[in-house]
Amino acid sequence: MTDPVTRGGPGRTPQPRADSGTDTGQVPEWPDAAARERIAEAEATGTFSYLGETWDFAPGVFLPTTSYATAFFAQRLPYPRGGTFLEVGCGAGVTAVYAARAGCADVLAVDVEPHAVVATRRNARRHRTPQVRAKTGDVFDALGPDDGPFDLVFWALPYVSLPEGSPPPSSYARGVEDVGHYCCRTYLAGARRHLAPGGRLFLGLGDISDEEALHSLAAAHGFRAELTDRGRGTPGDGIDDPVENRLYELLPVAGTA
Repeated sequence: MTDPVTRGGPGRTPQPRADSGTDTGQVPEWPDAAARERIAEAEATGTFSYLGETWDFAPGVFLPTTSYATAFFAQRLPYPRGGTFLEVGCGAGVTAVYAARAGCADVLAVDVEPHAVVATRRNARRHRTPQVRAKTGDVFDALGPDDGPFDLVFWALPYVSLPEGSPPPSSYARGVEDVGHYCCRTYLAGARRHLAPGGRLFLGLGDISDEEALHSLAAAHGFRAELTDRGRGTPGDGIDDPVENRLYELLPVAGTA
């Protein structure tokens, strides 16, 4: 099918850069001073505290303590007990560990950032979840012939959409910025072939994301995006509490393949 949302094309309003200090009220500055302080501390110690536990950290990896998103998705996903789970963009591996704890028999976590894969493997060992595997690759490129199919596939996509031609995001901002809808488009284009029969496809975004583009891209690839859950951080905790995190299930449209 033809992709109806072109990179930087007509019909979409480019979102400002996450670090632009915009005063539009749409996109909070990121990383802000509080986030930079937390990143510096995690880099210095090699660990961070989150959800009441200690986790390993590696430089260049998205730090979960700078956002409520990881906690929200890790605790709201409908993990297939006894089944298989694939997380794209695993970061430090918190969600992968939660999937294993929820009873998934096989968990594969992939990330384009090699340090994220290192951190995920360390956290799998730290939290004694040997069913978690981690591989380096862009979206589905890391998957081999023996990986999958999966009962549930998930990616917490970068929330901020930028027009094509924007400077490539830094390693930290890569988890926040999606240039030309590349992440969303590539995920939707390739996910179906990695789903087991009856498998479920989910993605995470926020209320600062380009929801119109999500629905257009989903339709172009034979899916309907259904909002299944939403939530914000605790007001006043200093962790992106203005941002509402949204969990979508991508449902196949009848007559598409």
